[in-house]
Amino acid sequence: TTPITAQATVETANSAELSISKALSPTTVTENGQITYTFVISNTGNTEATATGNVVVTDTFAPILRNIVTYNGTAWTEGTNYTYNAATGVFTTLAGQITVPAASFTQNTDGTFTVTPGTTTLVITGTV
Repeated sequence: TTPITAQATVETANSAELSISKALSPTTVTENGQITYTFVISNTGNTEATATGNVVVTDTFAPILRNIVTYNGTAWTEGTNYTYNAATGVFTTLAGQITVPAASFTQNTDGTFTVTPGTTTLVITGTV
């Protein structure tokens, strides 16, 4: 009749845990039409990915774009925030430009945790 209790200590990794998803809109584009690539970078770790972490996103766009880049809604400048080779279609963010907030953790009444990832969004819109 004595209640049984249990207790555990859970060690956490103090690091950013990043993943990236890429979406394309629209899926079909005519010549001289606009296309948008949206990269959502998610962090399920308990530590922010800071500029000193040097997160870099690289992709090759085919067809080649004449592009406009925004990061979390703010326009970026080629050479300052990213590079783009119009001959090859290779796009690369410069080190130190991307940060991703840490996830937030909420303990539910049943003892489990809900993780809400921190996110940042990189959007490249271009004319083909």
